Amino acid sequence: MTGRRAPKGNRHLDSGQQICHTVLESNGKLWLSNMKFEELIKNFQKLPFFSFKEALALSADPTDQFKNQLSVWAGAGKIERLRRGYYILSETYRKSEPSVYYISNYLYRPSYISLYTALQFYGLIPEAVFEIQAVTPLHGMQWSSSLGSFQYRCVKQDKFWGYREIAGAASPAPQNNFLIAEPEKALLDFFYLQNGSWPVERIKQMRFQSWETLNMAKLDEFAARFHSPKVTRAVRNLARYFKDEKENL
Repeated sequence: MTGRRAPKGNRHLDSGQQICHTVLESNGKLWLSNMKFEELIKNFQKLPFFSFKEALALSADPTDQFKNQLSVWAGAGKIERLRRGYYILSETYRKSEPSVYYISNYLYRPSYISLYTALQFYGLIPEAVFEIQAVTPLHGMQWSSSLGSFQYRCVKQDKFWGYREIAGAASPAPQNNFLIAEPEKALLDFFYLQNGSWPVERIKQMRFQSWETLNMAKLDEFAARFHSPKVTRAVRNLARYFKDEKENL
C-alpha cells in the first residue's frame, strides 16, 4: 500500500538546497535568513556605509557565522572594512560615492572637519590635502581605508565649537551632509594644534590666500573666546601679514 505523501511544509530538502525567507518590514528593509550578497547590496548600496549590527539585524544567521560571512566577502573584495564594526560595499557594487567628510564625522563622534582639510576646503591654502583631518573632544586617533587616511586631533570641550553643517556635493542625501569648522575657527584650530609659535615669517611661509573668505571681526571674536595667548598672537600676526601683502599689491 502506498504511503501518504508528507505535508508540503514537512518535506525534506535534498543535500545542498537552502531556504531563504524574506519578510518586508514597514521601513522597507528585508529581513533575511541565510543572507546572500545580492541581498546585502539591495539594502546598503545607496548608503555611504553600513554597520555590522545593521547587517546582522537583517540576517537569521548566528553572530559568529555572520562574522565569517563578512570576512569571506571582504576577502573576495566585495566589501571593505572601514574601521571596527563598519563596512562599505566595494566601488563595483555601490550606487554613489560616499562623502569622506561625512564618514569622518560619523565614524568618530563627536568630531568636525578642520585643520589642513578645512583650510583647503575654503581655498585658504594652495596645497592639495589628501588626509582627512578633524577635531574631537575625545582621544586623538587615526585610521585608513581605500577612501583615504583619517586623523582626529583632540581639543578640550570648551574649544569644541565654531562649526557648521554643509550639504555634501556628491549627493543631496542627508547621509552626505557633514560638519566642518567655519573658516575662522579652522584657522584657530590650526594655529593652536600645530607645534611652536606663529611669527609673521612662519605665517608667510603658509602662503595663505583667498583672504576675502575670512571675516576678520569674527576671527578676533573667536580668538578672544579661544582663551589662548598663542592663538591671540598668531591672529595678530596674521592680520599684520595680510596688511603688508595688501600694501605690496
